Amino acid sequence: MAKRQFTRSLFLGMAGFLMVSCGRLGGTKWAADQNSIYVTKDLQIQSAMVFTAPMANELYSQEELATEAGEWIRDYNAANGAEAVSENTNGKAKLPVALKSCSLEGQSGRLVFDYGKPSDFVGFAKETGDTTHTVTSLQTGTAASVLISIADGSEESFTAPDGSTVEAGSLTKDGYRAVAVEGSAVVCVEGKLVAASTGVKAVLDDHTVMTGEGMNYIIFQ
Repeated sequence: MAKRQFTRSLFLGMAGFLMVSCGRLGGTKWAADQNSIYVTKDLQIQSAMVFTAPMANELYSQEELATEAGEWIRDYNAANGAEAVSENTNGKAKLPVALKSCSLEGQSGRLVFDYGKPSDFVGFAKETGDTTHTVTSLQTGTAASVLISIADGSEESFTAPDGSTVEAGSLTKDGYRAVAVEGSAVVCVEGKLVAASTGVKAVLDDHTVMTGEGMNYIIFQ
């Protein structure tokens, strides 16, 4: 199949997305049951692409879906100076993109990807024509290193999950991590959410937010 047909069959076949927050599916454990970005405590990035078709899938078997996704991944990795393979190998450096899991049953399918760095999530989404989010920039790091970019002259403000205001200066303490997301997506963090910038569209639970268009900052520990 051509690449264009692959993305079209996935995205146009979606009847809806499962909107279940991370916390309701086991606290800090990411269920990957919705289109989302997952950030671990060691700042590694994964993502899930989940789709539900209006009828049983007639385009792919699970093996064909994994094979087609693998071809996209190998092409992306080779174009970015890595080995043209689709799965990470223990003892070797992480690939720019790797297929972590693939499932397809009845009307529902799911692809889970693992990334070498945050920018690979953005680059791979652009390459595949992924329309399940509008993210154009993704950065992770300590809260101090990420928030330094808004330290001078910024009017950015933050709120805690309970809706209370949080001073930006209090978010740079040791042990706090940050995600900077430009664009709209569901973002799940392994640790507990401390605060989110006011651009964030919704806080779904203590580990999950829906970012809005523009720049969003998520602080967790």
